[in-house]
Amino acid sequence: MIEIKKNSEVELYIESIAFGAKGIARIDDFVIFVRDALPGQKVRALIIKKKAAFAEAIIREIIEESPDHVDAPCPYFADCGGCKFQNLNYQKQLDIKTEQVKDVFTHLVKMPEIPILPALPAPEIYAYRNKMDFSAGVSRWLLKENDPGTAEDYAIGLHAPGRFDKILDIDACLLQDDRRNEIFQEIRSWARENGITLNNPREYTGFLRSVIIRKGEHSGEIMINLVTRYEDKNICKPLVESITSKFPEVTSIVNNITNSKGDHSIGEREVLLHGNSVIHDSLDGLEYEISANAFFQTNTKGAEQLYNTVVDFAELKKDMVVWDFYSGAGSISLYIADKVKQVIGFEVVKDAVKNAKMNAKRNNVSHCQFFEANLDTFLQTNQELIAKLDKTDLAIVDPPRAGLNPKFVKQLIALKPPSIVYVSCNPTTQARDIALLVEAGYNVEKIQPVDMFPHTAHIETVARLVLIQDQ
Repeated sequence: MIEIKKNSEVELYIESIAFGAKGIARIDDFVIFVRDALPGQKVRALIIKKKAAFAEAIIREIIEESPDHVDAPCPYFADCGGCKFQNLNYQKQLDIKTEQVKDVFTHLVKMPEIPILPALPAPEIYAYRNKMDFSAGVSRWLLKENDPGTAEDYAIGLHAPGRFDKILDIDACLLQDDRRNEIFQEIRSWARENGITLNNPREYTGFLRSVIIRKGEHSGEIMINLVTRYEDKNICKPLVESITSKFPEVTSIVNNITNSKGDHSIGEREVLLHGNSVIHDSLDGLEYEISANAFFQTNTKGAEQLYNTVVDFAELKKDMVVWDFYSGAGSISLYIADKVKQVIGFEVVKDAVKNAKMNAKRNNVSHCQFFEANLDTFLQTNQELIAKLDKTDLAIVDPPRAGLNPKFVKQLIALKPPSIVYVSCNPTTQARDIALLVEAGYNVEKIQPVDMFPHTAHIETVARLVLIQDQ
């Protein structure tokens, strides 16, 4: 029997990938999680952490490569935490994500009987993001490979894995298109040439905190959101002039100002520096107005695929009333509106509610209502309003990664919608919430993983639940 202890080296065969992208290996049934490993690899690994139930390791040498290995096209892949699987065949990525969703429901919440369908592939596997958030900071992450040797106290790019303070200073990201990479390079050059001070997350100083570049996939409009610690239009003015003269498709430049200590892109206030305060995009012909802080799916073509799955799972009828919780800018609400009698959306972000109302007007949809609502308490504290609304035949929930607040789950159960379609970007919190709904009398008919984010560890899932008993 091989003794497993910290700082020892062992030879391992990678069997599969755990949720979160670490490889799984075993020695005498003892589980070892291996960072940056691929299924089918044989590696020599260093044990860096030993617990009673498992160990963690890093690769020292790849003895035998995975049969599904491919060359990663991104020069930052070895250091960036965004993409985990650029070096893995895409069909294998889909297979892994399907198995991970199954594993979450089988082992985490003990519901192995739920039918989980094979993950749907993304329409595009590169340049698919319509929004990228680049952080600015005074501490550059030194790259393992191809390090440029530039100043270590100045970086604009993406966070190093697990570090809030270290930034990879990059030229481009393959998950956004070439034109926006050109815009990003222009902004980086401007910041360096003009001595713009960058965020120091330890001392809470520095002007520029992040740069967010957003594109309407179908409109071609581009928004730049400069997130800064304080307002100074004189600093931003030369950048605005440079960008607008070189990139006419930039129709909006805004400045979100926040002095918060956390890593937030939503400012206490927003200043319009150029053009319009919104850009536009469309999903299957429906037009949407999107402000800097409003939620809109970051993969437009993938969103169309996701929402078509929602429509399929919802089994919509013309006489149905649908309540859409966490409705954002109204994307799902408007997508299904022509197929039902009425849609009522609930969303906590004020700007998103405003966008949703404008989007309904833009698309000549009169049978959608939208309420600004903190869903942790809204249904309970506004019972008089709720009683006046048409009773829901279907509830759609599309919460953030944290999932549903337990208080809201209780309120949702009390509403007793005959069916629920649960859209999630985090299968673990979705499984936790679904377990509560099953206890309350719902049956899970099926779950469809949808790969909105190729090469990453993330997967969207759509679940259909039906009330089978009245409790």
